Amino acid sequence: MSLRTGLALAATAIALPVLLNRRHGETIPMDARARQDAPGSFIRLRHGTTHVVTDGPESGEPILFIPGATLSLWVWDGLFERLAQAGYRTIRYDRYGIGFSDRPEIEYNQHLFEEQIIDLLDALGIDRPVTLVALAFGGPIAAEFTVHHPERVSRLCLVSPDGFATPLNLGLRLAMLPGIGQSFFQIFGNRAMKSRLPGYSRDRRVVARIQARLLPELRYQGFKRSLLSALGNVPVHGAEYLYRFVNTGDIPVQVVWGRQDPVTPMPPEEILHTVFSHADLRLLDDVGHLPHYERPDETAAIVLDFLRAHKELA
Repeated sequence: MSLRTGLALAATAIALPVLLNRRHGETIPMDARARQDAPGSFIRLRHGTTHVVTDGPESGEPILFIPGATLSLWVWDGLFERLAQAGYRTIRYDRYGIGFSDRPEIEYNQHLFEEQIIDLLDALGIDRPVTLVALAFGGPIAAEFTVHHPERVSRLCLVSPDGFATPLNLGLRLAMLPGIGQSFFQIFGNRAMKSRLPGYSRDRRVVARIQARLLPELRYQGFKRSLLSALGNVPVHGAEYLYRFVNTGDIPVQVVWGRQDPVTPMPPEEILHTVFSHADLRLLDDVGHLPHYERPDETAAIVLDFLRAHKELA
């Protein structure tokens, strides 16, 4: 290979990801300009800036909401307001890689997300145990955090949790292939994520709300890179061991799940009752992936019942 050919190939290798990003939507850097109209505040943690929004009285019991794989902190609309109005201190944040938080060029794994939670709680001055409310992909993250730091957790509420052989659509499966997956995902990732949207609910209004919030965020650089890394490192297909462990501990656990959830389908009920034999299981008929979007009052009442039933342990 000539020097000229080698330099040309190297230049192509450097330019290709940039060209793919520009052509397929990731055109906006995550910086101060992108964040200028975002609600809440931004806290510099050890791995980057984290977007956080707090509501409710400062003296209230703290509740930390852990988002799923792709939908940022707005995904908790419909639930956080009702818990804040009930006197709880709600803390919503964007994981590294989504929403208005940074997208550091590192491996996105359980350890990274655990450190983000610790750093965030410390930065906010939360020195008492918190209730973790986690959605889907956030389930394994919350469960492992509870296993490693039980002294910092008062209760654990899992909403439609990943970890039971959670299915991926064809586009996401192709994106996980070694070698070609990253480039494929840069080209077709938006299409793959859009194809998932109708599965979030049979209510078209819910799907429209999600689409209106998610699609603009696909323009920010680093979203697909960080998502692909996270999907490859968080046990979305096998977190039962974590759930079994927290089920046998002293920390109260609640599971809220829609029976008609095609995004994170429920496993057979006998498996759920075995894995979560000591948990408060709330399985909702005619509800999809986001119970708090489809039935906000009912879902909030379910979570509040759980919080109040275990108040003495908080």
